[in-house]
Amino acid sequence: MGRYISTTGTAGVVIRDVSTTYQAVVNDRILANSTGAAFTITLPLSTSLLNNDTIQIIDVGFVAATNNITVARNGALINGAADDLTIDLNGAIVTLIYTGVSYGWVVAAV
Repeated sequence: MGRYISTTGTAGVVIRDVSTTYQAVVNDRILANSTGAAFTITLPLSTSLLNNDTIQIIDVGFVAATNNITVARNGALINGAADDLTIDLNGAIVTLIYTGVSYGWVVAAV
């Protein structure tokens, strides 16, 4: 069983205010503010992950369509693809769950 954000939304979660390049860790709830400029959030190294590890990214600045938030995959797939994820929807809330090597990080909610 992996490390994940609980249904109560508080146990195990670490809230991070981020407005520049950031190295995410498991159980981060990232309040991403790209009002100043676009930036990149790098996911944890794929070799350190367990199934069900979770990271959530919230566009709190509501400007991701203008200043994109790039999610760098750091060796793991995202939705089964070897591509980084670009958050380009204002106010997006993206929950990523690690599912293993076949699909990697899966976007569970947007």
